[in-house]
Amino acid sequence: MKRDLQAGSSDTKRQFSGEGLIGINMILLDMGLQIVLVSASGVLTPGPLFFANIALSKYGGFWSGIKIAIGHTMVELPVIILYSLPLIAFTYPNTNFNIFKIISIIGGTSLIIFGIFYVVRILSKNDSLKATVKPSRIENPILAGILFTGVNPFFYPWWFSVGVKLISDSLQFLRYPLGIVFFFVHIWMDYAWLGISSFIASRGIRIIGSQYHKFMIILLALPLFYYGINFILAGTR
Repeated sequence: MKRDLQAGSSDTKRQFSGEGLIGINMILLDMGLQIVLVSASGVLTPGPLFFANIALSKYGGFWSGIKIAIGHTMVELPVIILYSLPLIAFTYPNTNFNIFKIISIIGGTSLIIFGIFYVVRILSKNDSLKATVKPSRIENPILAGILFTGVNPFFYPWWFSVGVKLISDSLQFLRYPLGIVFFFVHIWMDYAWLGISSFIASRGIRIIGSQYHKFMIILLALPLFYYGINFILAGTR
């Protein structure tokens, strides 16, 4: 049961009054699934933060990964709040701006571009998945989480395009401050993945580079194309 999350305040009221609790739960489930699937490819794709996590896993296994996730959150949460502020002003009742259609088109286009990038990167023989991180200079997991999030070249563009789309959808349906709940739907994946991958790496088990890992990343890229097309269509209605 797919719902257009671009609906304005009048549509939201109609959803609550006409569709009942089951309809609301289906919309929330759909929104949560969208956030999880869109976020999964970014969370599980190797990058600076992931390699730092693997390199520092010897300093505490699972809890080293959790500490890196805390450092990541210290950068990510302020960015989300900053990007949310102008959107909150646009989500007051009885307001309807074309800005949301623009955001939807930009977010959808970005999702498709990121999806293509992930697939090409994972299939490339010269892929950077074999890159290593030398932890000798940074041995504090929280500090590493902050620094390797801040220097990730894809972090800010992702949040400015795809992330803003997820934020706007959450704010339009749930309104502020409940719309910020989407952050917790997203961030738990960082904690789970960084913690588990750090634990596995601390046991000397290889995580990346296998055919199973490549297949998993390609599989996770498929929702990016689906939601990308869906966002673009929603923005052109």
